[in-house]
This record gives sequence, structure tokens and C-alpha cells, in this order.
Amino acid sequence: MKHTIIQYLIQQTLTFSPENIESFSAQQISAAVGLNRSTTSGYLNQAFKNGDLIKIKEYPVIFLHKATFATHFFLPSKLEYTALEELLSEKYSNSLDPLTYVIGAQGSLKEQIEQIKTAVLYPKNGLPIMICGASGSGKSFLAQQIHRYAVHQEVIKQDAPFLSLNCAQYFNNPELLSSLLFGYVKGAFTGATQDRGGLLQQADQGILFLDEVHRLTDEGQEKLFTFMDSGKYSLMGDDGVEKQANVRLIFATTEDIQTTFLPTFLRRLPVIIHLPSFQERPKSERLKLVDSFFLKESDILNRTLHVSKRVVHALQYSEFEGNVGKIKNLIKYACGSAYARDKISTDIRVKISDLPAEKSLRTTDFYSDTTSQSSERVYVPHSEKQISLKSDEVIKLENFFILLMSRFNELEAKQLSKEYFVEEMIREVILLMDEFVFHPPFSKEESAFSFLSYHIRSTIKYMTENYGFDQDGNKLLSIAIYLYLNDNEVFLDENGKWKVTRKRIIQFLDEYMEESLWLAKRLLNQLSARLEREFLEEDLIFVSFYLYSLKLSKISNKVKCVVLAHGYSTASSMSNVVNRMLKKNLFQAFDMPFDITLDEVENQILHYMENYPTQAGLILLVDMGSLNQLSTRLVNKISGPLLIIDAVSTPLVLEIGHELLKDKQLDEIYQSIKLDGRIKKQLVFPETKRKKAILNCCYTGMGSAIQIQEILTSSLGEVGKDLMIIPYDYKKLKENKKNDLSFQLYEVLAIVGTENPDIEGIPYVGLDHLISGEQVDQLMSLLKQHATFSESELRQNLVFNFSIKKIVENLVILDAEKVLTLVKKAVDNLEEILQIKLNNNKKFLLYLHACSMVERILRKERVDNQEDIDEYLAVHGKRILAIHQAFAEIEREYTIEISTLELRLIDEIISN
Repeated sequence: MKHTIIQYLIQQTLTFSPENIESFSAQQISAAVGLNRSTTSGYLNQAFKNGDLIKIKEYPVIFLHKATFATHFFLPSKLEYTALEELLSEKYSNSLDPLTYVIGAQGSLKEQIEQIKTAVLYPKNGLPIMICGASGSGKSFLAQQIHRYAVHQEVIKQDAPFLSLNCAQYFNNPELLSSLLFGYVKGAFTGATQDRGGLLQQADQGILFLDEVHRLTDEGQEKLFTFMDSGKYSLMGDDGVEKQANVRLIFATTEDIQTTFLPTFLRRLPVIIHLPSFQERPKSERLKLVDSFFLKESDILNRTLHVSKRVVHALQYSEFEGNVGKIKNLIKYACGSAYARDKISTDIRVKISDLPAEKSLRTTDFYSDTTSQSSERVYVPHSEKQISLKSDEVIKLENFFILLMSRFNELEAKQLSKEYFVEEMIREVILLMDEFVFHPPFSKEESAFSFLSYHIRSTIKYMTENYGFDQDGNKLLSIAIYLYLNDNEVFLDENGKWKVTRKRIIQFLDEYMEESLWLAKRLLNQLSARLEREFLEEDLIFVSFYLYSLKLSKISNKVKCVVLAHGYSTASSMSNVVNRMLKKNLFQAFDMPFDITLDEVENQILHYMENYPTQAGLILLVDMGSLNQLSTRLVNKISGPLLIIDAVSTPLVLEIGHELLKDKQLDEIYQSIKLDGRIKKQLVFPETKRKKAILNCCYTGMGSAIQIQEILTSSLGEVGKDLMIIPYDYKKLKENKKNDLSFQLYEVLAIVGTENPDIEGIPYVGLDHLISGEQVDQLMSLLKQHATFSESELRQNLVFNFSIKKIVENLVILDAEKVLTLVKKAVDNLEEILQIKLNNNKKFLLYLHACSMVERILRKERVDNQEDIDEYLAVHGKRILAIHQAFAEIEREYTIEISTLELRLIDEIISN
């Protein structure tokens, strides 16, 4: 039976993941092999003692087959672990090369580390490396890590020598420096009593590091680059005999290499890297450097260090010379001072008074304890957990994602509503953003932050021009601070449950806040390209919530247009000319080589569609008829209608541009573009299953239709999750009927609005009848054919949300009771002045429209221009004056002026 258990564990371990961990418990194993639990536990523990199994002492205790796990995942360092996270963390520590441990390897030194790896792995003997940087910036430490990396990559042997020489020590004696490097023969100079090999000989098959190499004389540089060329050198005093050595060279200097070294020497240095100073490093890297030195002192003193946050802050932000080396010495001094004060205690407290009183060391004014979760940082000696030290800001962000995961699990278990979940997460995001913006734990003048802000500013400007992304200073500042503080930190990396939940959260965001997620993707993708930095899925989630909280206006979802033409700049020229003439960036261009294939063209268009919303339609203006084959290729991939016109020319692009400026729908553009017989146009619709939709319309315009959409969406809740609720232009529906584009794109179930467009076969539900309750059952009957729901709950939602007061509360920024009272009084005045009696339907429509009108005027929003307004006033001027008189009290109360355009809309409601 023991064999059966082992075979079961082998098979299970092959498919191991943190999500199926329960199948490795004694209870599950006993059930699988048909033994009682106590017998199974006995076999498992015996196999663990024999070294066959890994034991993880969680509840329940779980067992993994060691050999299978090591073969398919990674080799564990031991057999017993206290938690699964402890085992999984070894996956990252076991496989990392020494350069990965260099602070900044994934940040400010990322490019430099890649250059170093290229130099070390270059065939044969690698490439010489020059490290430039201020004194104390870490050049010597980096050289040592390069040696360890070379050993790790097995390009040199484990026992390969690493020799170091500071050339500055011999600046006044160039002959002695030369003899140390190359060696000498007996009699080469006074005191040379025997032959002696130099550092090149001693470093054979290893690495020689020459610090302050700018101290070499011109002659010394020449000798060195001769060796770099040939691998040969001569001992001092005997130029006739050449020696051979296989040495990898690393140089370091604090000087400007262009003015210090011979050009012939520089030409032999293919890899020159620059280390930033301490203050040029991002805040997170400065903190990690400070932490690393305190951890080192904790090990040396064999004491737990409790370091005041003010001390850490002072070291991070003080201005001094000496760079990282100076900080290291300051920390050593402070820890020594605290130790001398209390040698007996196992815990040592380092305070600001333990730092030396130097003029160059001063804390910055913007330090505030409100930025800290605790007043100290704790460093434990010889502890594996010390690598988990994080900044307060990262801890707060990590706690946000822990809360997010917990709340999302409650949402999936139907313990929370979607609305509550989103509102709570937005509240948490805003609180964090406010804290970061108003209490930033760093100076906004830092070069790294300024660099990030510049690129975010440029990216948001691009988003504004291309996606209608409103730009403002706070938005820019908040996103910049978030990305700067998290510094590409991998949150909850050892939490297997989070990795799985994270995907489901993004899927939820795609359904619930599609627009904000789409904008966040575009924003981070653009930043990624500019900064050459990959962003995390956590960034996408956090920024999506933040953008959703801003209640951004709808992304410009107008018809998009792409010009495709063969030639070096044919498409670009036409697009640029027309964009400049129309003063709007309407056209994108694809310049194509003559030998491009249709597959390549299709891929370019699909890439464009991934980055731009094309649900409203996409126009392709092409220069050759063969490209019309694109329609058959794209028909199953497009999300909106596609119009292809061939034989593109600048006049044609200009004509299309004028139509786009009029905000016409794609089918209208298709009808309005008149082409001669040689030019062909083709309009195609997506060949996918059409989504079901309810259209909302209002005679007085899109503003009220949008409000109806929001109220209906809120009322339907889960019932409407698979329905498209779309505000639509009443006049277009009335005129086009079923020929309208909406009927090509959607399966229209019903129209809900304030006026019936009279479309045959499409049920109409009047808003006034919803408010009176007369057509609630009709709407529910329509919905019942496509969804299952609680009738009583939905009826309650509809009746509650479609009350006139509730609608106005959704419409206006003002007090609903007050504005309704004033509007009712105005309508009563109107009936009296005009000597008319309005039916309930018209009164309702006037109430709705007038409340919307007040809000619109206060927000300085304009109604559409009416080209025939003068002719209208000439005929109906007296009635317009009467309406103006009836609404005079509203003008006085809200200090607004109702324009003749608005008064005409009221008149049209009255007179049908």
C-alpha cells in the first residue's frame, strides 16, 4: 500500500499548483487510495523520514513527492517547510544569478546590467568593461558581482582569480604601477633582484579589476590596449619576450573618459556603463541600499536593530559627498554609537542623535510621520525574512491588493454586490492616491520622478489627442506618484491564490468598467514603450479603478479612418496634409512596401483595432483594388461596420474628413460619398452573433437619452448584463427606420424613450408610461424572453427608479424638489399664458426636458446649432416670447439665461 501512496503522489505532483493543494493532504490521499486516514498518515510520515517526500506543515499538512517536484519545478533546499509560500519563494532565490541581487538591477541599472551580461557572455574571453561613476557609487562592488556572475555562468572556473588594483595609489610612480601590472625581470630597476610576475599573470583565467584607471599614463594605456588586442604582454625590462595570459578586464573611473583617456584606448572599450549617484537613484533603490547596510550591521553586531524612520529618511534624502560609501560609513557609525550605549540588550535602537553631527547631513523639510505606518524599521540578524523589507508605501499598496482579493472572493461568493465591491475599492484607491499626492514621502524635484512625470505628461497628451482622454494636473500627478512609489514592485508574488484571482479580477473589470480598463491599458502600453519598462497586471488593476473613479467622459468612439498606400510616404503625405488642413488628427497612415503581403496588411489593421475603439466603424482608404480582399478577411474580426474605398487620393481623404467632422455615422458617410465608376466602395458588417440591445431616445436630444440609459441600466442590474443599453438619436431612428445602422449591428428588442419613432415590429415603451406604471409589465414581458429574474424585485427597481423625482435626482446637480417645483410652476404659467391644456405625457416630457435644460445651462453645455432658427423665430416668435416669460422665474432663481435655441425645443414639445 505504501507503493500505491507513492505512485499517487508522483502523479499528483506532476500537476502541482497552489490551487489544487488540498489533494495533497492525508485525508484526500487516504480517500484516493482507499485506506483509513491514520494508516495513510503513518506511511506518509515514514516516507518523509526516508527523504522521499516534502512536508509542508500547514493546516491541513500536505506532502509532495520530492524527486518529481525537483524534476518538474525546482530543487528544494530542504524537506520540511512551515508554509507553502516558504517553499515557493525558493523558486526565485535558487535560480537568480548574482547580478540580480544588485540593487537597481530591475530599475535604474537595468540597461547597465544587460550590457554587463552581454560583455561577460561574449565568446572566448568576453569584452572589456569600463564602469564610470562618482566616488562611492558602487563600482568596486559591481566588479565583484561581475566576477560572481561569470562563475555562475561557468565562463570561468569556480576558483578563478579575481584581483583588484587601485591605480591611484601609484599615480606618482608610473614605473612601479607598470611593474605591478606586467611584472618585471631581474635588473629592470633598482631593487629588482629577481624576476617577478605581474597581476596579468596572476589573474590568468580570471578577472583583473583596475580601479581609478584614469591614473594610468599614456604609455601604460598603450601597453594595456596592446594586451587587450593580442592577449600578449612583455615583462618590464625585457621587451624581447612576450607572455600570454587569458584575463578578463574591468576598469573603473570617476573622471570624464573623453578627456582623460587616449582615443585609441577608448576604441577598445565596447562596453562603457555609467552608474548613477545615490541621489540620482529612485527612492525605492535608495531605501534598499540603506536597508542592506543596516542588515549587514545587524549581522555583524548579532543584534536586532530598531532604526528610527527619521534616521532612514535622513540617510535617503540628505545631501553629502561620498555617495553610497559615505552612507555605509554613516550607518556603521550610527549602529556603533547605539551599540556602545546599550551592549547588553539583544535589541538596539538607532536614533537620529546617533548620526554624526555633520553640516552636510540634514533631514529634508517634507518628512512627515503621517507617511509612516510605524515609527521604526526593524532589521533582524541572520534572518531569511529580512529580504522582505519594503517601503511603507509598498506595504500599503500590498495591503490594498490583499483587501481587493478578499473582497473579490466575497463578491464571487455572492456575499457582496458588484456595486458595493467597486465603490469600496474606488474608495480605497482614492484614499491612497490622496495620501500619496498630499503627503509624498519624497521631493517632487527628484530627477527620477521628474523623468517619469515628463513621460506621463507626454503620454497623456497623446491620449488626449487620440482617445479624448481629458488631461489635468492632478490626474497626471497621481498616476506619476503611484508608478514612482511602487517602482515596478511585484505585489504578493509568493501568493499563489492572488496570481489566479488577479486574472479573474481583470476579467471582471473588462465586463464592469470596460472603458476605464481599455484606457488604462492604452496609457500603460504607451508608457511602457516610452520608458522601456514592463508594467504589471497590478498596475493595470489599480489605474483602472482610479480612472473609473474620475468619471471620465466617454472615450471618443467616433468613426476611425486609416489610409493604406504603397510607397515610402504616400499614405503619410495624404494623411498629414488633410489633418493639417482640417486642424484635427482624423487619419492614421500605413505606408506599405510594394512587396507587402495581405497577411502583413491584415496584421497591421488588427493591431490598429486593438489600440483604437472601432465599434462605431472603421474606414479603410486603400490605393489598390486587391486590398478589397481585406473585407473577407476581416468580416469575422471587426467589432463594428467596415467601409473600404479604393483608389485613395488627397481630395477623397479631404472629403471623408469633412464628413467625419460632422459626426456622421458610417452608413451616412457611405451614402454621402459619391464616386465615379472607377472607384469602388464596400460596406460590410461583422459576421458575428449580434448582441441584443434596447435603444433609448428622446425627441429633445441625446442628453435625456443618456440619462434614460443610466437609469435603465441601474434598474436592470444583473438582468441587463448581457444586454446593450444604447442612447440613440431619435431623429435618425424616425427617419431611417430599420435601415438605420443600429439594426445592422444589434438585435433590437425594444425602444424606451419619450417619443415613439414608429418602427414596425419593434416594441416601444414610453417613459411616461413607465413612470405611471402602465408599461412596466410590458417591459418585463419583453425581458423575460431573454433572461431569468425575480419579477417582484425587478418591478420594484423599475417603479422606484422610474419615478419623476428619482429621474430628476439623476439628472440634476441641484436640489430635485426645488427644481421640480419651479419647473411645474413654469409649465402652469405656460398653460395660462398660451391658453392651452397640456396632456400628462407632454407635461412629463416638459418636466424632464426643463430640468435637464437647467443643468445643461449651469454646466455651460450647448445644444446643437439650428440653422433655421431665424426662419423659425419669424413664424413662431410670439410663442417663443411667451415661453420665455413663463420660465422667467427659473432664470432669476438660478441666474441663467435661456437661449432662443433652448426655447425653441420647449416650443416643439408643446406643438409636436
